[in-house]
Amino acid sequence: MLRDRAETAFEAARRLLGPGPEFDHARTVLAEQHARITAPLRIALVGRVSSGKSTLVNALLGGDRVPTGIEELTYNVNWLRHGPDRTLTVHYTDGAPPERRDNDELEELTVRAKGTPELARLLRRIDCLEITDPHPYLRAFDLIDTPGLDSHFGEDSANTLRFLALDEGDVRAATLGQAAKADALVLVFARGLAASEEELLRDFTGAGVSGAGPVTTVGALTKVELFWPAHDDPLAEGRRVAGRLMGAAGARRLLYDLCPLASLVGAAAGSCTDDDFADLVTLAGLAPRDLADRVYFGADFATGDMPDVPVRAARRRALHARFGGYGIVLAARLIRDGADTRETLRAELYRSSGMADFRTLLADHFGHRAELVKLARAVAHLAALPDLGDGSPRARATLRRAAAAVTRLEHAEHAFAELAVLRGHYSGAVRLEPPEAADLLRITGEYGHTPHALLGLPADAPDTETAARARERLTHWAGLTADPAHSGATRRACQVVRRSYEMLVDRLDRPGPHRTSGPYE
Repeated sequence: MLRDRAETAFEAARRLLGPGPEFDHARTVLAEQHARITAPLRIALVGRVSSGKSTLVNALLGGDRVPTGIEELTYNVNWLRHGPDRTLTVHYTDGAPPERRDNDELEELTVRAKGTPELARLLRRIDCLEITDPHPYLRAFDLIDTPGLDSHFGEDSANTLRFLALDEGDVRAATLGQAAKADALVLVFARGLAASEEELLRDFTGAGVSGAGPVTTVGALTKVELFWPAHDDPLAEGRRVAGRLMGAAGARRLLYDLCPLASLVGAAAGSCTDDDFADLVTLAGLAPRDLADRVYFGADFATGDMPDVPVRAARRRALHARFGGYGIVLAARLIRDGADTRETLRAELYRSSGMADFRTLLADHFGHRAELVKLARAVAHLAALPDLGDGSPRARATLRRAAAAVTRLEHAEHAFAELAVLRGHYSGAVRLEPPEAADLLRITGEYGHTPHALLGLPADAPDTETAARARERLTHWAGLTADPAHSGATRRACQVVRRSYEMLVDRLDRPGPHRTSGPYE
């Protein structure tokens, strides 16, 4: 298995470096990269200030995991990873050791709107806030919530920057620095922040995030609830906008997909309380048009005197802050349609927000190639290992051999050839008919690495059908390889896919557990 061979390669590199102090730095780098390939995938959320990144994190994790704000600038990086308990650790830029802080301090250390000069000095020293959380979704992924990468600051945010003696360049640099440490990206675009769809498209191409591409980058079109009430179904309008943007030149070379999300509704679904549900049931008793008209004027709904609405103002205000106007109307509609328990309503809200499908997309698209993506990053990083010695010919030769022990995987392992073909497919260099393009994605692991997933068969398909399909596909791609109509990158892609099917046929012919397990298991 690839994982086993990677372990062998790192061990060989460690032996080549030996125990001598002259290679201490190189051994540290090697250990860091080895730890990366065994750790969860790092996914960074990157986008404009106030694009809804923190709300999206909360929606993914089903509750209020990180602070959010409409007017305040969320500047610090929040790094969420799995742990048995909820903890908060501050990491500093000046070499000071990490410091455990009380969980109640997270908002003060993240949303920098007010404070004292002493607090400002502390905040300027912070590199990131590490948050452990027991949510099971974090077993597969670390989530990195970044500050933002543009100059679209409101007055309160500008005041905060002045308070901290920072400027918009510092915010962008911090975001790009954290994005560069990630294995995969979610580029977050908020429809409400752009004057037009064309301006949103410029956000695609102007993000300036290195390493972005469809293999490792998914887009989230957030705040689509703002399409309501002009559109009764804001998700449908969001899909129209996303489809237009993905059809524009260059978008598909950057993103695997762009998913419209009512992420405020998704976050509210995770944090909906019994009191919230009871009040929403009461509001569902109003005439739908009457409720929509009242909710549309959010300030009046949250604070106004409404004697005919049997929910007091404080509760209406809390509901509007958590669910938004569209979320309240949607929840009432779902209750009328039969969501008669809090858990049922939460599940229906989450599905209707687009978050259920988005969470599955991240798990499938990133998760199925997580091992390879992490290893590819480690290989690229270790190519610079020869530069970490004292510059002597002997040291460079040793470091070169140690680096080669790992970097040769890029040329020896078929998985790296598949990764190159995928990049060629997304960039447009590989030109295949739609059925063959879909086959390419499937055999390279888009939907999983079991034989059934690689062949597009049901999990209970009999062995004879599985073997027959694999051989039929191998014959098909052997024919494409010999087709003179294909040349260049497309011909190379056909050769790689044919080899993928050859390896699958070989797996199916062998007895034992490797017959049905994936290449990384």
